[in-house]
Amino acid sequence: MNKIKKYVFQTIMLLVLTAGLWSCTNMDDGYKDFIKEGEVSYTGKIDSLHIYAGKNRVNVKGLIISDPKVTEVRVFWNTGKDSVVVPITRTSGVDVLDVIIDGLEENIYNFEVRTYDKLGNKSIPVFKIGNTYGERYEATLLAAIMNRKISTGISSGATLNGTLETLNDFTKKSSYSVITYTATDDTEKQLIIQSNLSNFTITDYKSGTDIKYKTAYKPEEGAIDIFFTPEKSFSTQTDVTNTYLVNADFETNPTGAALATMVYDVPGWIEIPVAGSTNDFQKLGTVLYGSVTAGLETAPKATATGGNALLGVKKHWGPADIYVEQVLSLPVGTYTMTWQSFMKLATSGASSMMGYEMDGLGIYDAFPSATETWKNHSLVFVVTTPKTVKIRMGYKKTANVGGGSSPILFMDNVRLLRAKL
Repeated sequence: MNKIKKYVFQTIMLLVLTAGLWSCTNMDDGYKDFIKEGEVSYTGKIDSLHIYAGKNRVNVKGLIISDPKVTEVRVFWNTGKDSVVVPITRTSGVDVLDVIIDGLEENIYNFEVRTYDKLGNKSIPVFKIGNTYGERYEATLLAAIMNRKISTGISSGATLNGTLETLNDFTKKSSYSVITYTATDDTEKQLIIQSNLSNFTITDYKSGTDIKYKTAYKPEEGAIDIFFTPEKSFSTQTDVTNTYLVNADFETNPTGAALATMVYDVPGWIEIPVAGSTNDFQKLGTVLYGSVTAGLETAPKATATGGNALLGVKKHWGPADIYVEQVLSLPVGTYTMTWQSFMKLATSGASSMMGYEMDGLGIYDAFPSATETWKNHSLVFVVTTPKTVKIRMGYKKTANVGGGSSPILFMDNVRLLRAKL
């Protein structure tokens, strides 16, 4: 009986072993059919892959670090329908993939990059999203608000000083501005102004010529192409103060601190009332910043307005005018007149005569809105044919309100700028 059991057990084990061998043989045959010519060999994949955007193109960059067998890199897009092949000559170190792919429509692409060896063995894929930009993006730059405008451009001789406006927050991707100008040798030159700067100076500018400006944008960080807003022209202004005005900053022979009951001479200006007249109720003359005078009390302290002296006027009783003026013969042009003023005492019963008279009509800018504050003034006028223009600084007393409420007004730094008509 025991012999029969032993025989049966041995027979069963033999069948199991036979079945196992048969099974293993079939599995091995299937694996060989799958790999056919042996085990799969992969090349080393691309490392540090980057896709840099451009105008209807991209720049594909990456590193080949570990595999000396790599002979080419293939870049695929449009789900593998399009591709480029980049031959690679390996060195003993790290080699760089750096290829431009042109002719791409403006879109978002999913790029697939593989390395290959000379036997056609390839790496596992590396995928990266990349953008291209074109007409649709350029259309967003057509709005005037996207172009960083020139706010001032004032020349004196061959020197042009300019200022650019500040762009709104949503335009912070601006890279820089380009200023194109005509130089003194009649050549066209360009100046680059970085987006974090506002002021610029040109030292070889041909006076009276227009300048042009445009703003550069990078659609994203690392982009290989720059896009520009439409170029615009700007008419500069020439500082003609010294050409037509005398003692515009009131620095010539200031009266000093003794001003009392006199209308003093202000060199280069005509005084109204007449200089030299003595009157307890009117004071006019130039004084030093911070000086204490009998008629004008304490002059304002020196500030960024510059210089050492300024013009002061006061009239206790009225009505009457008190001012200085110059008569100018101006050629055709667009003029900007600027100056600063400081109101020491209240303005009751008076009106400004700070400005100009042309064709018998006086145009004046108002007093500062509060006392003890400086105001920057600006008036623009156009001369279409050569004519006489009067520049005035002072005020008209319109009521007999007494000395306690009479304005004490200080003025300084009259400037005249001219642009072409």
